[in-house]
Amino acid sequence: MPQAPFVPVIPAGGAGTRLWPLSRRTHPKFLLDLTGSGRSLLQQTLDRLVPLADRAPIVVTGVEHAEAVTAQATTLADHGGPRARVLAEPSPRSSMPAIALAAALVEREEPDAVIGSFAADHLIGDQEAFARAVITAREAADLGYLVTLGIAPTHPATGFGYIEQGAQGTGAAALRAVGAHPVARFVEKPDRDRADQFLAAGTFSWNAGIFVARARVLLDELAAQIPSLARGARGIAAAHGTARYQDVLERTWPQLTRIAIDHALAEPLAAAGKVALVPADFAWDDVGDFAALARQLREDPPSGPGGVGEPGAGGAPADVQVLGIADVSAVSSTATVYGSGDRHIALVGLEGISIVDTEDVLLVLADERAQDLSRLVAGLDGTGHGRLR
Repeated sequence: MPQAPFVPVIPAGGAGTRLWPLSRRTHPKFLLDLTGSGRSLLQQTLDRLVPLADRAPIVVTGVEHAEAVTAQATTLADHGGPRARVLAEPSPRSSMPAIALAAALVEREEPDAVIGSFAADHLIGDQEAFARAVITAREAADLGYLVTLGIAPTHPATGFGYIEQGAQGTGAAALRAVGAHPVARFVEKPDRDRADQFLAAGTFSWNAGIFVARARVLLDELAAQIPSLARGARGIAAAHGTARYQDVLERTWPQLTRIAIDHALAEPLAAAGKVALVPADFAWDDVGDFAALARQLREDPPSGPGGVGEPGAGGAPADVQVLGIADVSAVSSTATVYGSGDRHIALVGLEGISIVDTEDVLLVLADERAQDLSRLVAGLDGTGHGRLR
């Protein structure tokens, strides 16, 4: 086992617009139980990480969500006491400032510690395989690398970024000894033709956005790429726990570069041969839209009543998954229904549909167009419906 203390970091932000109206500005995706498990996505993330952590995980979230995050992080079964430390960011600045602030706080307290950044709103299947991959990533991080977990692709997905495994150059032997490999490059979400090529090549993995590194290494590399961002994060951390903290935070935070860790560190460090990949063999999904969520609910249906499968005309079955307490009947339909009201929902002859019935919004969505939902949500303010976001 690695000797350096391990501190998980969980950036919990984003509006989740492709899961609207379940996900709202005031109650975003990571605070929701989207699978009927009884745990929000954030709570499931903490459940995975607490057993692997040597110190309390750090959740970085928006100030408007800090109270809800704290409540979810401190009142879960099977673990006594606080589940995590919560840092409230004054405004969204993307993932790199959030991770840098947590890293700077860890560096200040334990200079040799390793941190791992994990999204608050992803689903992971095999928990034992996940734990093995994180332990391997910790060992690779001890060698001075920025380490990422690469998910073995199961189909030519166009909604995920990809990571290409690199050639066996300098340092490859040491990486192989711990079960890791060099990274050649990160690739943005491809079109279908390129995704087919990546799958056929056998050297590409899905980018799950998981990064592990020594806190000091991460910040030193960030200082080389974006000096003001590293300096600002370290300055805020230096004031943490003092009467100056809030003033320093509010004065410095808006000046930090708004950038994702992929662009700030992963891409330039991969080009310099400083990123390692740990192959991961667990099921993973970022649950980025209703099509992904429908797929998850069919692969792992919620416990208890939640499926509608009455035969339709000519004996054709209905395949309807229900999340919530919605009362649904269906004929010859394939659909996913999310509802908590007392209105009866009846479906006839619908294929690949998601229906969301809330107190103030009814959404009917073709799953094949799930990515387009964000366009509708973006236009709500302009049509006088901004309150619904």
